Amino acid sequence: MDELFSVRGKTAVVTGGSRGIGLMVARGYVQAGARVYVSSRKAEVCERVAAELSHDGEGGCLPLPADLSSEEGCLGLARALAEREQRLHVLVNNAGATWGAPLEQFPAAAWDKLLNLNLKAPFFLTRALLPLL
Repeated sequence: MDELFSVRGKTAVVTGGSRGIGLMVARGYVQAGARVYVSSRKAEVCERVAAELSHDGEGGCLPLPADLSSEEGCLGLARALAEREQRLHVLVNNAGATWGAPLEQFPAAAWDKLLNLNLKAPFFLTRALLPLL
């Protein structure tokens, strides 16, 4: 039964993988033996987290920084991954944002930011990665 659900030797991408839930997911995949790419906007944070997680388990962790707030950012991440891998087994669309203001103070620009990252990015990234998935 363990082999049925094993991720050992599989390749995963975790967006928003540098902190919070994304970091926990990335760590779990690395500990379970997967090769994990962590993605977030800040390259130095991705590099630090990837180095830290690479020591946490049997799998490895690599940085793949990207700003997913635009379709071009999603396409760029997909191109960068395709240069490194022939196959992607797991995609965790975890990157997200919140504005943190009460509803009556929520500006239109904030709504656009949230829709771009929380709704559009998972669609654009998944579509761009279909050839590898």
